[in-house]
Amino acid sequence: MKTPRRVAIIHAFFVVFALALVARAAKVQVVEGKSWVARAKRQHFFAGALSAPRGEIQDASGNTLVESREMTRVAVALPEVRDTAFVLKALHRARVDADAVHSAIARRKRWIDLPGLYTASDVASISKLNGIHLTPVLQRVYANSGGIKRIVGSLDGRGNPLDGLELALDTLLRGDSGRVRLARDKDGRALDSPDGWTEQPKAGSTVVLTINNTLQDIAERELSIAVDSLHADGGDIVVMNPHTGEILALASNRVGRTAFSNTAVTEPFEPGSTLKPFVAAALIEKGRARPTDVVNTHNGTLELDGRVITDMHKSQSLSLADVIRYSSNIGIVEFGQRLTPRQKYETFRDLGFGMPLGVPLPAEAAGTLREPKAWSRQTSASILMGYEIAVTPLQLVTAYAAIANGGELLEPHLVKEVRSADGKVLYRAETRSVRRVMSGEVAHTIQQMLLAVVREGTATKADLATFEVAGKSGTARRTSQNAGYVAGNYTASFVGLFPGNDPQYVVLVKLDNPKGGHYAGGDIAAPVTQIVLRAALAARDAALDREDLASSEKTALADVEHNGTASTTSSRETRVARRADAARPDRPAPDSYDPNGNMTKPDPDQPTSSFVVDLPSALRPAPASILPRAVPDVRGLPIREAVRRLHTAGFRVRILGASSPGTFPAAGTIAAPGTLVQLSRPLE
Repeated sequence: MKTPRRVAIIHAFFVVFALALVARAAKVQVVEGKSWVARAKRQHFFAGALSAPRGEIQDASGNTLVESREMTRVAVALPEVRDTAFVLKALHRARVDADAVHSAIARRKRWIDLPGLYTASDVASISKLNGIHLTPVLQRVYANSGGIKRIVGSLDGRGNPLDGLELALDTLLRGDSGRVRLARDKDGRALDSPDGWTEQPKAGSTVVLTINNTLQDIAERELSIAVDSLHADGGDIVVMNPHTGEILALASNRVGRTAFSNTAVTEPFEPGSTLKPFVAAALIEKGRARPTDVVNTHNGTLELDGRVITDMHKSQSLSLADVIRYSSNIGIVEFGQRLTPRQKYETFRDLGFGMPLGVPLPAEAAGTLREPKAWSRQTSASILMGYEIAVTPLQLVTAYAAIANGGELLEPHLVKEVRSADGKVLYRAETRSVRRVMSGEVAHTIQQMLLAVVREGTATKADLATFEVAGKSGTARRTSQNAGYVAGNYTASFVGLFPGNDPQYVVLVKLDNPKGGHYAGGDIAAPVTQIVLRAALAARDAALDREDLASSEKTALADVEHNGTASTTSSRETRVARRADAARPDRPAPDSYDPNGNMTKPDPDQPTSSFVVDLPSALRPAPASILPRAVPDVRGLPIREAVRRLHTAGFRVRILGASSPGTFPAAGTIAAPGTLVQLSRPLE
C-alpha cells in the first residue's frame, strides 16, 4: 500500500481546520448571533439613572421655601492630566478649590473628589479639560432660616429624606427618575449615545403649606429671644386659624439640641391651668353650673384625698367666671366634683387629647389620657388642674380653636395644596369638622371668660392697647426622670385668642423651665404672646383680615357698647350692621362725634347738588404695570455694588454667609418685583 505523502497530510489538516472555522463562525453568527449582539451592547452601552428634581415646598403665599437646584460635583483624575500647572490655574480661575489638588498630588492620589458643589456656569470653562470629570447632582436649597427645617425636614448626602415633610411626603416630592442610554469608549469613559433618552425623568409635585412665612419668622425670632433671655430649656409657639384649622406658624426651640424634630408635635406636656376653660365649658354645657354660680374656695387652702391644694389668689368664695379669671385650683376642683369621672374623661377625649391629630409630620405624639379605670384616687382632681394628662402644643391649640370658632373641633392641616409638575392640582385641603364639642352659646360664654382673664385676671400682660385679647395662662410643675415633680421646674404657657371678640388667631406660647424669679404663664408666656401679636400687626402679610380687624379695635367696640348693641348682637353681626349703616348716604356714620349738633341733618325732600372743586395739585400718573423680571447676575461684583444692582432691579436683598457666592433665586430666574433675593457671600 502506498504511504500518503507528507504534503497531502498537511493539506488535509488545513482543510479540516478551515471547515472547523467556518462551522464555528456559522454557529456564532447564526445560532448564537443574538446572544453575542446582546453581550456586545452590554459592554459598549449602558443605561444610567438620572434623578428627578424633587418638588418645591412653598408657603401659603407661594413663596418658595425649598427647591432643588442642579449643581455640579468636580473630580480630577491625575493620570489623565497632561499639564498639571495649566489645570491648577484653570481651577483657580473657575473659583474651584485647587488646594485639594495640591495636597492630593503630594500624597500621590490618582482620583480627587473636590469639595463643594458648583453651578454649571461656574465650571463651564474647565469642562473640556483632560482629567476633569463633572457629575451633575441635585442640591436641596432652603430659602429660609434654619427654623423652617424643623417643618420641611432635610435630606442626607444621597438625597434620601431624613425627617419632616421631606420624609412624610417623600412619595409626592421625589418624582420619577429617568434613565438615559450611554456608550463607552475603549477606556470605559461615558459618551452620548445616538439612541438618546429611553425614559424622561418626571419632577416631583409642588407642596404648598398653610404656613405663613412672615408669621413663621416672627414666631421663630421671638421664641429664640425668649428662650435666651429667660434661660429656658426650650419652648414652642403655634399659631392657627381657628375657622379653617390651618397651621400658620409652628416654631420649636430646644437648647443644646441639633435635631430637627418639631417638639410642638412630638413632645407632650402637662398643660396645667390652660385646661380649666374646658372644664367650665363641660359644666355649662351639661347644665351643672352657670358662670355666676359660687363655690367655697376655703380662703386658698383645701385638703382633699391626702393632698393640699392651694391658690395664688386667696378668696373665701368665687363664681365660676372668677375661677377662670383668677385661675383658682380649689374652685375648679370644687366645681369639677359635679362631673363624673367618665364625663371628665369624655370631655378631654372629645377635644382630641390622647390621640394623634394626623398632621403629615413624623413621630407625632398622641399624648396621655388614661381611662377612668386606670385613675388613682387623686386623678379626678389632678386632671381638672391640668395634671396627670399630657397634650402636645398643637393639640391644645386645636382645642382652643373650638372656643374661638363657636364650638367646632376642626381637623388641623399643614398642607394646603399639592400640584403636579405641570401645575395640575392633585389635592386641595378643605375645612373639615371632626365633631361639635360645645354649643355656640357655651363657646361665646367661655370666650367672654377668657377676655376677663386678660383684662383683669392672671394674664393682663398679654393685653394690647388697641385690640382685645382673650386667653388663659398656665403654670405647671415639671417632672424629672425617675424623680417626680422637681421644685423650681415649671412649664409656663399661655393660649391667646386674637382679636378676643372675633378671633383670627389662636396663639400658644410655651416655655420650658424658665429661670428667674417668675414662673407663672401670665408673667412669662403672656408677654411673649403680646410681642408676637404686635409684630404680626406691624407686618405687611401675616394672614390677617385687615378689614375685619379694623372693626375689632377697642375704640370701635366701645362705641358699640355705648349704643347698647353689644349685649344683643354678636361682634360679627355688629360689624356687618355698621358697614351697612355707613353705606347709607342719608344717615351719618354711627361713630361720628357731634356733641353740639353742628352737623347739618339732610332734608329728604331737598334734592342734592353736585359741586366740582379744582384742587391745587397735579393728577397722579396711573401706576405703571409691574411685570416680573429676571434676577440680575451679580457674581464677581463687590457686595455693595451687588446689593445696589439688585435693588435697582426691584428686588429686596438679604445677605448671607455661604461657602460659595451667588443668589437665591439664581441669576436669570423670573421673579416678581419685591421678591426677597438672598445674596450669598463667601465666609471669611
